[in-house]
Amino acid sequence: MMLPKRPDSGKRVLPPISSDGEKQFIKHIEQSLQDELNTLDSAKATDEERFIVHKNNFSEVIEHVSAYKPLLTAIKAEYESCIETIERGQKEAFFLSGKVKAMAAEQNTLTLYQKRADELENKIAIVKADNERLTSELKAIHEAAEEKLKSCRPQEEVSSQDKVEPDTPRRHIPGLSLEESTDIPRLKKELSNLELMLQNVQLSRSKQYKPRWRQDELKHHLASKSNAKDHVSEQNQQLKARNLKLHVALDALRAYYRDGYINMSPAEFVTLALTRSASKMSLKSHETASTFEDDDPTKEREAELLLDYIDQFNDLFEEKRFSDAAMHAANSPRGILRNPETLARFKSVLVSPGEQTPLLMYCEALIASVPAVGVMPDAETSLECVKAALYEDRLDLIMHWLARNRLTVSEPLGHLLYNYTLKKPQDVTLQCLPLAQAVYMRVGAHIQAAVCMVKQSKLHAMMEYARSAKFTSAAYLGVLVASPSLALAELLIQPIEGSAAATLGTVVSRLLATEHHQIGLQLLERLQSGGLGIDVKDVVFRDEKMTLSSWTRIIQVCQETGLQRLAIELLAAVTVMKSIHSARATLEM
Repeated sequence: MMLPKRPDSGKRVLPPISSDGEKQFIKHIEQSLQDELNTLDSAKATDEERFIVHKNNFSEVIEHVSAYKPLLTAIKAEYESCIETIERGQKEAFFLSGKVKAMAAEQNTLTLYQKRADELENKIAIVKADNERLTSELKAIHEAAEEKLKSCRPQEEVSSQDKVEPDTPRRHIPGLSLEESTDIPRLKKELSNLELMLQNVQLSRSKQYKPRWRQDELKHHLASKSNAKDHVSEQNQQLKARNLKLHVALDALRAYYRDGYINMSPAEFVTLALTRSASKMSLKSHETASTFEDDDPTKEREAELLLDYIDQFNDLFEEKRFSDAAMHAANSPRGILRNPETLARFKSVLVSPGEQTPLLMYCEALIASVPAVGVMPDAETSLECVKAALYEDRLDLIMHWLARNRLTVSEPLGHLLYNYTLKKPQDVTLQCLPLAQAVYMRVGAHIQAAVCMVKQSKLHAMMEYARSAKFTSAAYLGVLVASPSLALAELLIQPIEGSAAATLGTVVSRLLATEHHQIGLQLLERLQSGGLGIDVKDVVFRDEKMTLSSWTRIIQVCQETGLQRLAIELLAAVTVMKSIHSARATLEM
């Protein structure tokens, strides 16, 4: 259809709205849009909901104005792509701003902690000074009281009191009241407890603890033993090499006297044999050296360090310091704790609702350490990490991991993300579907990636992707069955670059065979009303894949649903095609 030109500029312009039907449609769209916007304003809706309202009304306009449908559809797709890019940028900016605030707050928190530590140290110094002052004052008061008591009593009573005082306590026993301090059975029981405690302390001191000089002595003894071992190992290698040479010389002498060599002396024959076996002796020397690699003290020391590292992890885990334990395991040497057993151990810990699970702590630490370690988690571990994040609805973490390429993607991972969107709010679905789509595209699951695009209403982008992936007709139909819609069905039967993705007959036949047969009926109604712009005869004659039985089934459905005119046209076309096939078969005979 050619657009009319403007007389003054020569440019093509859109024709004005002339018919009453189109004016009525525009009024209906405006009234519907205004009513929905008023409803959203009263409910304090978000911008995203307002965008959906405008998008739906714009879709109705596109469906109504069939002449400009390709142009308006392309414009709508560009707007949706631009808005999606803006929303994704806002989400990333929000995530990064929160991270920057957290990093800025760390320095402030550290400064406050340092300031608080300085204040506490000053208070401790003041308290110690007050304690020393009070102790000296109390001591002076005691001395003054004793001097006053001595001056008031006779010298004899003072001497007799001096004899009694060692057996009479001047203060109460700690932990006992005045009555208990004078109770003999109670005092005996307390004495037995103190004696038992003293025995335990002495036993612990003698067996559990050793003086530092003993540790230094053991280290020195270990070093001397290691040196002696190295010396013995070196001598052993020398003796083995010497033994090998003697065996060669002995074998050479036996061969000399057995074969009766006359042209050379025994010494020359032995020297020649030793020269020829030099390479073999060198090889034997290397083999001998390799036998002692297992006894290398450096390897023993490394094994001890690894065991200590595992013990530290177990201590942190038993103390329920899960965050520290997760970081400890993620940065373990040689990756000894980056294994499924550690993940299962974190997974077995149960926490109260609302608290972060230790499993997610470990997954965050594991993936954050990928740049330092240089090894990404395998597909199974990546799947468990994503499960932990989805359990706590942390889509931001999954988005960050995939953007940084920190996960080993797999098709089950894409299935997990896709299934998470089921029965979820629309905002969650719009966040999670692009993640599933990205995973499917990375692993080459093209049909699943196309389904994700259809779920996001990116029909034209899906068609472009399907053409680049060289979809077959069966693949297109698989996408339609997985995400059925009338818009997708119409898009599949529209010819693009000379050919359609699927024929109308195969699309309708496939939809009628599923629970979404209503969409197939709507497509047939559109065909009868002429909304598809396709002639019924062309639908039948150009579809070489449909069988006569399939057309018969479609004609029967048209009769049952009241599409009599379409049923008659299809029956006529099918009858003609059947006659042509019969005539062709007769001529070939």
